[in-house]
Amino acid sequence: MENTENILYREAQTFSHSSVWLVVLCITFSSVYFGLPQLFEIAGDRSPTTTIVVASSIFLAIGFILPVLLLMIKLRIQVRNDGLYIRVVPFQSSFKKISLADLQDCKSYEQQEKEENKLGLRYAISKKAYSLGGKRGIKLELKNGQTILVESKRPEKIIQAIKTASSKNA
Repeated sequence: MENTENILYREAQTFSHSSVWLVVLCITFSSVYFGLPQLFEIAGDRSPTTTIVVASSIFLAIGFILPVLLLMIKLRIQVRNDGLYIRVVPFQSSFKKISLADLQDCKSYEQQEKEENKLGLRYAISKKAYSLGGKRGIKLELKNGQTILVESKRPEKIIQAIKTASSKNA
């Protein structure tokens, strides 16, 4: 159980990347359109082969599991007195702590028009960003030279909370 009394700010975001949702919904509808009729033929005169039944069942399962998985994915951010805590549910079992002592600079980040989206999936996989596909967030520069981007809908509030926590620890 986490200690909620020293949390200065918290934010939770859901997966909202529209093109990914469009692909997942297309997969879901096509799985129902192509998979369900095959399974309903089991009770009819022409029963499908076992391979078709298994393939249809897997296709239907994927079609229903993907949207549920996307609904479960959440980016949780907490600013506590001792640092910034980040967790991507259900992929991380606990929060990753970025200590305030390791933090050199913290500023707002917004993707420019022609700039590559550094809050995108490629950077998230390489552990340079914590993002679910947004274009705004905060840029953390650590004392060891590493830069981490964290997606946020309210980056100014996170920065203010980090400054408040830093002043308490100073």
